[in-house]
Amino acid sequence: MERVWRGNCAGVLMGLAGVLGGLCAGCESPEKPVPVPVPAVVSSPDAPSVMPSVPLVTDAGPAATSIPSGVASTASLATSCPTGMNIIFGGKFWVGTEREVYDQEENPKFSTRVASFCADVHEVSAREYEACVSHGQCDPLSMTNKTCNRESKGKGDHPINCITFVQAKQVCQARGARLLTETEWEYLARGGSQMLDYPWGNEAPDGHTCWKRPGTCARGEFAAGAFGLHDVVGNVWEWTSSVWGRYPWPTKEGDKRVYRGGSWSRRFDKWMKATLRNRQAEDEAGSHLGVRCAASLAAMDCPYGQDEKGECRFGVDEVLCLNKQTWNGVRCAPSSDSARCAPGTHEELGYGCVRERVAGTVSQTLDTQAVQRVRSPEFDADCLTNQPSRPHAYRLEGGEHLARNAVGKSLGCKNRDVGVGFNSACCP
Repeated sequence: MERVWRGNCAGVLMGLAGVLGGLCAGCESPEKPVPVPVPAVVSSPDAPSVMPSVPLVTDAGPAATSIPSGVASTASLATSCPTGMNIIFGGKFWVGTEREVYDQEENPKFSTRVASFCADVHEVSAREYEACVSHGQCDPLSMTNKTCNRESKGKGDHPINCITFVQAKQVCQARGARLLTETEWEYLARGGSQMLDYPWGNEAPDGHTCWKRPGTCARGEFAAGAFGLHDVVGNVWEWTSSVWGRYPWPTKEGDKRVYRGGSWSRRFDKWMKATLRNRQAEDEAGSHLGVRCAASLAAMDCPYGQDEKGECRFGVDEVLCLNKQTWNGVRCAPSSDSARCAPGTHEELGYGCVRERVAGTVSQTLDTQAVQRVRSPEFDADCLTNQPSRPHAYRLEGGEHLARNAVGKSLGCKNRDVGVGFNSACCP
């Protein structure tokens, strides 16, 4: 299977920056520091090699032992990652967005600590995925879109796309690796405690990543960003292992998985921000969806201890609650509410307040009557350029986001943008 050594020196330097930032965790604030320069990394994504057997902690692996603290001992971990991966030195950082975003999908902003881990320098390629299929370890792709990458199309060195969550998990497990958690993904995308807007810094995406394109780009076409990694934002969105749910705690169960990072087809800066979240059902795929694998270190220091599986437990240090609510240690609540968890929920270590199971089937009816459609001709030119068969722009207002989506779909429209309380759509 195709894997190459791609300059761990850059990863070490970026990692040390993250560690030094983590040493000042006690003095950290939500304010974003000035980014440090990103070192160059020499890569060769086309040279084939074989992934060696390494001592990793996989999903079913043993409990890890602690390592001594300090920069010197942490720097020695740089050689602990498999070929083709860089070390991501752990630390403290802020997750999400302070200002309210639509449906509060990135709120509330909170701080947490991440253990060190390893991550692929490049997204998994189409050539690598096809090798996994040929070895009987991955399911063949079922999508046949013209934008799906194949070796036979001359796209072997492009990221694999058109894969489901299940297939993304398979290709990582075939190497003894795993998917990133959503928090790990945001940590490496923001340069750890540097809190960058994008992996390359705070500049707009043009010239830094693969976007505004008719299809994917070859891996490594753009310079590496934080931790010496390529295409963390742009090219293809990346599946994570996390179940979709509300911040700040991870969700235990659900029917959708989180994917992150923006893709080749995006046209607005906000779709490329490292804080942006998205989700899809586990059995669904798309030409915008790919994967980057990760690996836990055989010796890792879990900031909040380990769970019964020997994996690092999740924790929350600080939360910037919205709507004048305050953090009580497990949730944001009005000052008049003294209960630790809300009715119908109970507290679980590492998961906050978890909803009680409901017997039977729960149905949800969308209130589409509350949605209004208003013409917005100022965006007609944009629709004509990017959705020629849908040249008329409309603004869908009111109701919930899913209800606005349903109304737009029933009218043959396609979203061009979304925001708090509205969808901007191109319609026939």
